[in-house]
Amino acid sequence: MKKGSVTIFQKLVIIAVGCIFLTALPMMADARNTDIGLGAGIWFPGTVDIEGEDVDKNMSFLVRLFIDSYIVQQFAVGAYFNYSNPEFEWGPYEEEAEMYELGVALKYRLLLGNSLPLKIGLNVGYRNMDADAPIDDIQGLGINMSAELQFSATSGITPFIEGGFLTQPAGGNDDADVTWAPIFYVAGGIVF
Repeated sequence: MKKGSVTIFQKLVIIAVGCIFLTALPMMADARNTDIGLGAGIWFPGTVDIEGEDVDKNMSFLVRLFIDSYIVQQFAVGAYFNYSNPEFEWGPYEEEAEMYELGVALKYRLLLGNSLPLKIGLNVGYRNMDADAPIDDIQGLGINMSAELQFSATSGITPFIEGGFLTQPAGGNDDADVTWAPIFYVAGGIVF
């Protein structure tokens, strides 16, 4: 996927996120219908395909910010933002990148017992990664899955743990296609 086709996708994602926030604003007044979460964790090592060549992605930290608004008790629509600084190795070269991702999320909530919500999510977003060549100015489609387990708390802040994976089935820059299969992560944080 070269830059021209990603630009259209980027505009669609921005429009979709804007629509979600506009429709979710009335529900945000009732805190029981909205989760705002902040988490941090580890994005595990994996293999990235750069124009047919396997490149190793080392372990890196991952920061996640999300907002989920419940349409009904078991289903939420929301938005998310991911940030990471993965390091890539191929041959004698090492390069650290910065990854930013913004997208929409669909989450199904199961109640395990009285006070343990488990949220299974599908996240689709626009990803941008900056570093030196050949991974400079990479834009791509992020399709991710997540499973978030929230723990009951007496205050307004609820701790959670989360696991999932990030994929990039399409993307790249003017010089190369850059894709990867699921690369797993684990994180923990708080929900307001």
